[in-house]
Amino acid sequence: GAMVDMVQLLKKYPIVWQGLLALKNDTAAVQLHFVSGNNVLAHRSLPLSEGGPPLRIAQRMRLEATQLEGVARRMTVETDYCLLLALPCGRDQEDVVSQTESLKAAFITYLQAKQAAGIINVPNPGSNQPAYVLQIFPPCEFSESHLSRLAPDLLASISNISPHLMIVIASV
Repeated sequence: GAMVDMVQLLKKYPIVWQGLLALKNDTAAVQLHFVSGNNVLAHRSLPLSEGGPPLRIAQRMRLEATQLEGVARRMTVETDYCLLLALPCGRDQEDVVSQTESLKAAFITYLQAKQAAGIINVPNPGSNQPAYVLQIFPPCEFSESHLSRLAPDLLASISNISPHLMIVIASV
């Protein structure tokens, strides 16, 4: 059944972070699942889970060929990037529904309308120099083509039920 599939998928694509994603005045609670690449980058760049600060999207990058080629090039070297999938989560069914709505409206619809990916620059602790960059993609041709190649089973199980964002983390 569907539940068993989800359990299998969670083994294969473990949750590396859970917390709030923020954009302007909106937030959505998400779980980030590890898909491929170097998960050390996730541990170094994401705030401490549980009650840490939200991941705040402060900038945007246009979804255009030159930008996307740069991201794709990074993703050819396993150790240089970490690919995560963000799915809505909540305390209970009702909360999940409202977080899902929020993720859809405030993040996915917004980024798709702007034809953009969200960008978060993360410095090393105690520094102001960006050390990592998180690129947050709404469902688009670029993200779906990577997900269908790297995690076809995961994409198939969520694509019709759950809004999602693809996150690529790279060191600067």
